[in-house]
Amino acid sequence: MFARWIFILILIFSSNANAEIKTYSGIGEYIMSEFETLDVAKQRAKQKAERDAQEQAGVYVNSYTKVKNSQVTEDEIITMTNGILSVTDCQFNLIPLSDGKSINIRAAIKANIDTEDINKWLEKGVQERSELANQNKELQNENIKQEKMIDDLKKELANVKTQRDRERITREFAAADKIFLSNRKFEEAGKFYEKDDFENVIKFCTQAIELNPNNANAYGGRGIANTHFKNFRNAIVDFSRALQIDPNITWAYSGRAMAYYFLHDYVNAIEDFNLSIKLFPRAAILYRLRGMCHQRLGNHSQAEIDFEIAKKLGYV
Repeated sequence: MFARWIFILILIFSSNANAEIKTYSGIGEYIMSEFETLDVAKQRAKQKAERDAQEQAGVYVNSYTKVKNSQVTEDEIITMTNGILSVTDCQFNLIPLSDGKSINIRAAIKANIDTEDINKWLEKGVQERSELANQNKELQNENIKQEKMIDDLKKELANVKTQRDRERITREFAAADKIFLSNRKFEEAGKFYEKDDFENVIKFCTQAIELNPNNANAYGGRGIANTHFKNFRNAIVDFSRALQIDPNITWAYSGRAMAYYFLHDYVNAIEDFNLSIKLFPRAAILYRLRGMCHQRLGNHSQAEIDFEIAKKLGYV
């Protein structure tokens, strides 16, 4: 018995022996208008500080993957860095501006990157890494769109003349804040995904959906977690809702295909695998799984074609 525990401890210590933690500082500033709440404005400043730290950490992550001879795309580097960067401290400094209404909020953070987390990410399959990168790109595009909305509202605010316009801008700021907070919740869910903590993935995706029922990424992320817990029917509902809101959430097709596959609904699984293969033609696992669906349906010749393609693409 003791020999078994010694063996386990050897594995633990040997896996951590070469681990290294890098610490980065990030600074972000955000000017809060009279129409915004302090808590949300602080979150906006903190997000900018996180981006600052992520850009610095991304340089290290990129060089680390090259040392490991890993073939990682730029989008995957960004996604990996966003997912594994852990904020350990955040301080705010509030500076009232001369107009008497606005406040400059300055956020200063400390954040860590652990090489163990990089190694874990590199162990993911090509398909999963590609899907995560697409998912992160969708989120960043949404963030850019949302930031432009805030900038436009602030420009309107500078010329506001009537009470009616003030009330409208107040409502639009409140709606924009909910979208922003929803996206932040989804970002938190992504960090729990990297830790394989799928209960918290569901928790934070659900909170994101409650804040913004049109958050397609949050539905897709919850669909992935539901698949992990074998709640396949719930997963299909989530993936379908994500695609209904935004057909560009391409990774949801393969997620839904997997859920159909595990429910033995091979016809619908094949339909989604077809769409996924068009989007990810080099993903060997998709051909393998589509082949298995054909095999279950008795389409043996088509199954063999898919198995052969999967083999050529490196499926073992």
